[in-house]
Amino acid sequence: MISLIDLSLDRKLSREIKTAVGEVIDSRSYILGERLENFEKGFAQLIGVKDAIGVANGTDALRLSLRSLGIGKGDKVLTVAFTSPFTSVAIVEEGAIPVFCDVDEKTWTINPEDCKLKIDKKVKAIMPVHIYGNPSNMKELTKIAKKHNLKIIEDACQAHMATIFDKKVGAIGDAAAFSFYPTKNLGGMGDGGIITTNNKMVSKMARLLRHGGQTKRFWHEYKGVNSRLDEIQAVILSAKLKVLGEFNLKRAKIVQRYKTSLGELPISFQDSFPGSKSANHLFVIRTPARNKLHLFLKEKNIESGVYYPFGVHQLPAFSDFSNKQKLPITDLLLTELLAIPLHPNLTTKDQDFVIDNIKSFFKNE
Repeated sequence: MISLIDLSLDRKLSREIKTAVGEVIDSRSYILGERLENFEKGFAQLIGVKDAIGVANGTDALRLSLRSLGIGKGDKVLTVAFTSPFTSVAIVEEGAIPVFCDVDEKTWTINPEDCKLKIDKKVKAIMPVHIYGNPSNMKELTKIAKKHNLKIIEDACQAHMATIFDKKVGAIGDAAAFSFYPTKNLGGMGDGGIITTNNKMVSKMARLLRHGGQTKRFWHEYKGVNSRLDEIQAVILSAKLKVLGEFNLKRAKIVQRYKTSLGELPISFQDSFPGSKSANHLFVIRTPARNKLHLFLKEKNIESGVYYPFGVHQLPAFSDFSNKQKLPITDLLLTELLAIPLHPNLTTKDQDFVIDNIKSFFKNE
């Protein structure tokens, strides 16, 4: 089986991680220690922000970003239904209201024009999702935010090292959230997340809120949560951080080879806005024959995946917020997108096998 995602490590990285984890165990310091501080500094430097605050997962990174910016009960947040439902989980958990905007047909990211149509007095923020690692149109979203005095919280959970005009995503909005779920470009061996920001208030509040809102031990001044990135995940992520750039380049080369080899087929690919570069978290093709191709590849022992089979606006958990909104591009994409194998360990031979079988499918379709 050719895997859609491969989490295996090379020997050198595996040895480094095992040694680092052993040192944490021997230290008997597991929470909010020096190793987390070092990782936070390294990640902040990578993204180009003043601070990074490690938390338990990407959803909490979104939640605490909202709370740190004072967005909560009754406030509306513009976002998309074409994403992992956890984006809206974070909004709803803070008592805020997700307002679903449609996506751009070419980039599959939030459509700024639809955002404009859905702004009212209750809208306090925009939460764009850099889906599959592809940056949203931050230039236009920033203009909208300034005009209407809105905050921007970037959902960068899939976009480690994606760039816009040589600036990393996660360094553009008031705050941003990254996930370190194991399948991400930078993934831990368990859950993890981080908030990035240049805003001193967000930085201060996020650090307090992740630790129960304590300003000193046992003195809880703010209504916080218990959401901390532990020392073991911090050293694992620190080791992987060193090779993230190298691995992202491998992903980019694989993606380019796919596009060159499959370009003449009746399929389309996700576009990027001029001046932006995707992190290539997933490589997704668009075809009306998605379901047939999915089954065909399975028969050929090629793993593929549907991200996502449902829009958030279609899910029972969010029926109170969907209001039967019309999201025509979102609804269409949900039926036509298929992720095919992409990971740094994908060999040329395996990629050729994937390409040849996709070509074979369309030849006979």
